[in-house]
Amino acid sequence: MKITDLNANWNIAVGDTAHFRDLPFDVIKSAVDFIDIEEHIVPTQATFVKTLPSVRANKALVVFRGTCGYGDVFLNDELIGAVRSYAPCVFDITDKLSGTHNTLRVELTSVPEMSKQYIGMGIAGGAELVTFSSLDFEYNSLFVKTNASGGRVYADTQVTVRNDGDAAKFVLECAATNARGKRCGKKQRKIFMRAHTVKTFTVRVRLTKTYEWTTSDPYMYRMTARILSENGESECASRFGIVNRALNALRGLYLNNKNTLLFGAYVPRADGVLGGVSLYSSEKRRFGALKALGYNAVHFVECPTEAALDALDDLGMYAYVDLFDCLIEGKSPLDGHMFFDGGERAAEIAVCALRNHPSVALYGIADNVVECYNRHGGHTVIARLAETVKRADGTRPVTVSASEFVPTAKELEAVGIKRHMDTPAAAINAGREKDMFEELTAGAFESVDVCGFNYLYPLYETERLKRNRLIVGSRTSNDRAFDSLDETEKNNRVIGDFNECGIDYPLSDGGTATGGDLDILLDEKPQAAYKRILLGARNVAYITVLDPVTEEPTHMWNWPRHLGQSVSVRVYTSGDVVALYLDGRLIGRKLAGKVNRHIAAFETEYYPGTLQAVCYFKGVECARTTLRSAGSPKVIKLDAYEKNLSLSRGDVGFVHIDVCDRDGNLVPYAMRQLGVQATGAQLVGFVNADPELRKNSFDSCPAYGGRAIAVIRPDAVGKAVVKITGDGLLSSKITFKVKD
Repeated sequence: MKITDLNANWNIAVGDTAHFRDLPFDVIKSAVDFIDIEEHIVPTQATFVKTLPSVRANKALVVFRGTCGYGDVFLNDELIGAVRSYAPCVFDITDKLSGTHNTLRVELTSVPEMSKQYIGMGIAGGAELVTFSSLDFEYNSLFVKTNASGGRVYADTQVTVRNDGDAAKFVLECAATNARGKRCGKKQRKIFMRAHTVKTFTVRVRLTKTYEWTTSDPYMYRMTARILSENGESECASRFGIVNRALNALRGLYLNNKNTLLFGAYVPRADGVLGGVSLYSSEKRRFGALKALGYNAVHFVECPTEAALDALDDLGMYAYVDLFDCLIEGKSPLDGHMFFDGGERAAEIAVCALRNHPSVALYGIADNVVECYNRHGGHTVIARLAETVKRADGTRPVTVSASEFVPTAKELEAVGIKRHMDTPAAAINAGREKDMFEELTAGAFESVDVCGFNYLYPLYETERLKRNRLIVGSRTSNDRAFDSLDETEKNNRVIGDFNECGIDYPLSDGGTATGGDLDILLDEKPQAAYKRILLGARNVAYITVLDPVTEEPTHMWNWPRHLGQSVSVRVYTSGDVVALYLDGRLIGRKLAGKVNRHIAAFETEYYPGTLQAVCYFKGVECARTTLRSAGSPKVIKLDAYEKNLSLSRGDVGFVHIDVCDRDGNLVPYAMRQLGVQATGAQLVGFVNADPELRKNSFDSCPAYGGRAIAVIRPDAVGKAVVKITGDGLLSSKITFKVKD
């Protein structure tokens, strides 16, 4: 098997404009650079064209990873299939090849009606050409299952071999290497295969000096399978980790023989900085910011890209992956045709892309689907898909999620309610009297290992008493974080809690969904500090002030229009008592602790200065923090998530920009216009956290909340220098080191 990267030099056309670009690429996010910004065009159609390298093979596949938008794929102007999913899309082009010159074309469409969320238009994870000899492995068939027996650790390596030629004898060799590239296990089997057959083999490789993959030590191995025959050799390889997974009917989820609760958040596939482009460096930055809050897991809807999965493997975070966004009934006007061929093949392809990643802890059939109420014969569909998933990978639990949907008149009548309901809320309340959710979803949940509850934490205790089923809080509200986490920790049968949004994300109408713990720059919001405390952080305190106009929590002590007026101060803390001071003068002492949801509330008059909160736990100081009034904007402070970039890996550099006063304090009201100059690199993004992102050129952006971010892609090995300027501000530079 030979895999050829197809990411370089795609001819991407929008209308009459065409440029050569490398994948991954998002046309819509790059529109301000791709076409004339003055025209204010938001493209809805684009064509991606690539001339394939010369192909001489017994079999050939084209694979797209993370398609943004929907479209058709052509080879030499002949339709070979459609892209309708973010999961890997695999196309067999063996019979479509023509001589040495072959042209691949992808025609994509993306309009706001496709989804409320921004999905972009392009290829998020790139493309590749896979070619095979007559005796070779099946694509993505390598699967490594680890297990311990008698004090030894084994990697049971499963591969599928296709022999399209004459009967053959060969040696199947499987060799494992550790994180340092040293061989730590090897096994060979002599195989005889008849002509024109396909067969799956399992080779048990004993591993030496093993280390488990954990969130604190995410140790990775690599398994390489080779076919050694008289006519040459072929190989396929994959990384893997040592993880033992099990469900206990009374105690929940066990990972590496340790009872584990998954605390996570939903993460959208597109972000506000790069749009639909998925790069290892950007994904690692996103998930690392969530891990810093105390989360140990993330929730995806649809199969994430390989870059995202590799980042989770290396960071040590778990993933809960819903394979489908919808089943038969769509969530938007264009979703109805998405569920083609029953979904089994799409589910199998997605699981094969996921199963060697130790970070993947839980498979979901679909996210919050009405088929759980058996609409459209949904229980049969869910059972069929669950069986497909378990057949492809039986090492992980499977779930499907549902919320309390508005019952139909027919559903109400089936449980004896015949009266007309004036509002959806009235229909839901009437259904609760008859335990409608439990009754209608019973058939769906019988097919899976874990029941997915969306926004239904009040049912955890009643479920334990009624049905004794394992539950995952697949979606919980940020506004109810304290309650949902408390109910999760009290019920042993609940294996995890995933809040509805971890990071703000762009919407298809140009706005931004702002319910995340982090904004699109990955700066923490007040709710992020609160969430860190709820997730168990100790010796932590954080001061917020309710905006006198909007009453939104803010981390700011600059309110000149409200001088001398009453303002509300909230202190989040793991302590049980908080003393609040303004310029050393005691404002008061308040109780916090669990009884007050870890919040101490104060009312005081606003005067500029320094707020200080001193927190105590059982009479002993456990934390203190300050919040200062900022002065006038004077300087620009720069920082970077990672200053060492890899050119071959496609890394980009993120320049965090803070507008500060002369003392280095962030000026949260600063809206100064900022400019960027890059040497040895190209600017690929320049944004702020404004939900409406008001800017009028590609290389300039106003600060919002005193902050912005610039993203650069290095041109060559060496150094890349970024200079940020601002109106009335001292400019600043930052340097990146670029290696091959």
